[in-house]
Amino acid sequence: MGNKYNVLIIDDERSFRELLEILFSNEGYNVFMAADIAGSQRIISEKKIDIIICDLVLGKEDGLDVVKWCRENSYNIPFILMTAYASSATALESVKLGVVDYITKPFDMDHLATMVREVITYRKNEDYEFFTELDEIKGKSNAIKNVKKYIMDVAKTDSTILITGESGTGKELVARAVHRLSHRALKPFKTINCSAIPYDLLESELFGYKRGAFTGASYDKKGIFELANGGSIFLDEIGEMPLFLQSKLLRVIQDKMVQPLGAGTEIKTDFRIIAATNKNLEEETKKGNFRSDLYYRLNVVNINIPPLRERKEDVEELAKHFLKKYAVLMDKNISQISFAVMEAFKTYPFKGNVRELENLIERAVAMEKTNRLLPSSFPAHFFGNYENFWDNQIPDLEKPVDLEKIVENIEKKYIITALEKTGGNQSKSAKLLGLSGRVFRYKMEKYNIR
Repeated sequence: MGNKYNVLIIDDERSFRELLEILFSNEGYNVFMAADIAGSQRIISEKKIDIIICDLVLGKEDGLDVVKWCRENSYNIPFILMTAYASSATALESVKLGVVDYITKPFDMDHLATMVREVITYRKNEDYEFFTELDEIKGKSNAIKNVKKYIMDVAKTDSTILITGESGTGKELVARAVHRLSHRALKPFKTINCSAIPYDLLESELFGYKRGAFTGASYDKKGIFELANGGSIFLDEIGEMPLFLQSKLLRVIQDKMVQPLGAGTEIKTDFRIIAATNKNLEEETKKGNFRSDLYYRLNVVNINIPPLRERKEDVEELAKHFLKKYAVLMDKNISQISFAVMEAFKTYPFKGNVRELENLIERAVAMEKTNRLLPSSFPAHFFGNYENFWDNQIPDLEKPVDLEKIVENIEKKYIITALEKTGGNQSKSAKLLGLSGRVFRYKMEKYNIR
C-alpha cells in the first residue's frame, strides 16, 4: 500500500481485537489496539492515527464518548463504529459527530477492509486537493477547514451557492475556489458587484442589450449571463439588487434563458450561480427588501465564512502571507513580523476582517525601513493609542457640560473594550490602557464593571 497507515481498533473483546489485527496487518496497515476509552486516548495522544474502528459498546463505556473526546481535542480522525445493537437514534447521533459510517455485527470482514481502504484513499486525495487547489484560502482554524471541506463537497455539483459573511472575509476567494474545482473550471468565471453599479446600468450589464435599445446603445452588448456560457457567475452583494431586477433574475435562473434589452427573442445559456452577501437575506425578505422566492432559489447551498475576530488562530498565517506578497511587490527585504505586532494582532478587533489585515500589512511594508515589521510602521490606533481622540471631535461648549461625567463615560467605554479584546484578562487590559493593575481594579469597582 506504499505508505503504511495507522489503524486503531477499540473493542473490549480480546479475541475480536486480535481477529481484526490479523485482518488489517495482512492489508498492510500498522495496527494499534485498545480495550477501553482510557487506553484509546493514550494511543491517540501518542501516535498519528489515520482511522479508528471502534465498538459502540465497550463494557460499561460508550464508544461515542471516544468520538466526542477526539472532536473536543481537535483530533480530526475518521471513525467507523461497530455495533450489534443498531438503532436510528445511534445512527443520527453518530452522523452529528462526524462518524464516517457504522457497521452492524456480524459483518463481512472483506467489506470492512474495503470500507477502511476507501475512507483512507478519500482522505489522502482530499488532503492533496486542499493543499493544491485551496491554498489561497489561508488559515488553520476549524472554521476555515470546514469552509474548505464544504467547498470540496459542493464544487463538483451544479447547485446554486450562497456565500454569507461580513465584508472583507473573502467571499470572492471562496467563489473562485468553487469554480476552479468544478467541471466548469476551463470555462469563464464572470463576476459583478451588484452594489457598485448604478441601478440603471446593472440590468444591461447582467442581461446585455441590442443596438438601439435605448439612447446611446450604438452597438450590441452581451451581458454576463451570455458571456459566462458554460461557466460560473459570481453575483457579489446580491442583497443590494433592486426588486425590479430580482424578478427578472429569478426567471433567468429558472429557465436558463436570457433576453437582452431591445431583443425580440431569448438566448439559451448554461451557467452556475454563486451569490454572496453580507446581509441577512432572510431578514431582508421579511422587510420586503428581497424576494423570498429568489432567496430560496439562491440558498440551495450556504457557505458561511466566520469573521476574523472569531478565528484569531488564522491571523498569524494570513499576516505572514500578506507580508510575503507585499515584500515581493515592493521589492523589500522584509521577512519577519515583530513580537509586539503579533501580540497586538491577538486583541485587535479587525472590524474589516481579512481585508483590513491585508491593508494594515501593505501599509506597514510600505513604511518599514528595517527587515521586520515594527510597531512604528502601524497606525497609532492599532495599539490602542488614543492620544488624538479629540482631533476630529471638537467639543461644543455653547452650553454647559458635565466634564466629569464625560470623562467617566469615556473611561468606562475603554475599560469595557479592553476587557472584550483580552477575553476578560484584567492584567492585559490594564497594560493595554497604560494603567497599573491596582488603578485598573479601582476603576472597575468605581464603574461597577464585572
